[in-house]
Order: sequence, then structure tokens, then C-alpha cells
Amino acid sequence: MKRGKKKLSWLTGFILVISLSMITLPANAHNLWLGLDHYDHQVGGTAKVFLYLAHSLPFADLGKPEKMKEFFYLDPSGKRKDFVLKEPDPESFFNEVGVPLDLEKEGTYMASAVMKPVFITMTPEGRKKQSKKGLSNALSCRYVEFFAKAIFHAGKPGGDAYRTVLGQTIEVVPQEDPGLLKAGDYLPVKVLFQGKPLLGAYVYATYIGFSTREEYAFTTKTGNNGIARIRITNPGIWWIKVPHKKPYEDKSECDTGQYAGIMTFEVK
Repeated sequence: MKRGKKKLSWLTGFILVISLSMITLPANAHNLWLGLDHYDHQVGGTAKVFLYLAHSLPFADLGKPEKMKEFFYLDPSGKRKDFVLKEPDPESFFNEVGVPLDLEKEGTYMASAVMKPVFITMTPEGRKKQSKKGLSNALSCRYVEFFAKAIFHAGKPGGDAYRTVLGQTIEVVPQEDPGLLKAGDYLPVKVLFQGKPLLGAYVYATYIGFSTREEYAFTTKTGNNGIARIRITNPGIWWIKVPHKKPYEDKSECDTGQYAGIMTFEVK
């Protein structure tokens, strides 16, 4: 009974305290991420995962599955399992929004969501979800790719799935198991862009309850090896974001590539 109350409490708090708005993609602040009902589970149980696509922390909406390219999770041995998210049912929110993931093995799991790439072109008539090609009045264009990870565990944390490189355009790869961290520890993360270490990239980290806006408890940059060290100042659910922009290769198609990877985990 206590376990059930704790689970509902985490879920309610998690959804009320953090959130997002849908894929209108204004300026620089949209965020794609995965959250869970809670991040530590019993072996043989299930974890409920939730998709968010928001403008800032907190108070926003659940993401739309049809905007996504793929969902999957890795068990502690690294075995990949796909899952399907469904549209939120406002009449049965707690039962229908979260997708249960089976946790048959003890150890650390990693879930991932990948957004379908999208072009956003500004015109005098407004925003168009297409490239500049075929538009005679294009003012500017952004090509957007977002990626999300969530690290959680069943029983004791363990295994190497959490540090698996997935081959995504931009990736935040923890170099230590987040499930073993305590407040005051540092978490080293390696940032990859197109498979190579991303040097001098800003890495933003915060935890639920630090701020009601998109403000960060800790900010750092990656070094020459693409690794940044994040100080875990408090227990709680943490949210690490790495945004990256670069000129788009084909200027006749678009102007700027906008990429971001976000990872969530919990520190006790």
C-alpha cells in the first residue's frame, strides 16, 4: 500500500511540477524529454514512461506520439525493446497516458525517444513546416532534431546499458551509472554529435523544484574529449540538456540546424 501511494505521489508531483507545450517550435527553448512515474523499481515490475515536448519547465503538456520517429528501451544486458506511446486520454489520465515497460532483469535500463526531423521556415504569412525549397518568400529556416533519454533501474543498478551509444545525431552519454550517485557527486557525461565528441558545448543541468522556469542549477561545457562533469547538488529528478546549432549544409534548403539531447534520471 505504501509503495502504491509513493508511486502515485511521484507521478502526480512529476507531472504537476514539470511540463511542456506542443511542437510549435518558437525561438530556442523547446525541449523533448522522457519522464517516468518513478525511477527505481522492483525486478519483475513495470515502469511507466511519459513523453513531453515543452517550451520550458514547468507546467505544460504531454507530447504527441505521432510527432516521434521511434521509442525503445534497453534492458541491463543491452537488449533493445520497442514500445508504442498512445495519445493521452483525458478521461483516464493516470491509466492511459503512461506506457508500461516490463522490467524482467535486475539492473539499469535506458529508454529513448527520437522526434521526426522537421523544417521550420518563417515567411511573411507565418511559420511553415517545410524547407525553403518551393517557397519564394522564405525569410529564414531551421532544421530541427530532438532526442531524449531516461535512465532508471530495477532492483540494484547495474550493467552497461546506460552508457550505450545509440548513434543519434546528438547524444548525452553518461560515463557513470546515475542510479549510483548521491548528492555532492559529479556525473561525467560524454556529448557526441554525429558520432564524434562535441567540444566546447554547453551542458545545462537542473532538478525538479529548483525553479519554475527554464533556469539551471548547474552549467558547464564539454572539454576536448567531449566530456563534461556535472555536480549533483541535490537529490531528486535531474534533467540534463545539451543544445547545439550549426549552419545547415545546403543553404538553398535551410539556414540552421538545431539539435538537442535531454536526459533524465533520479538521485536519491
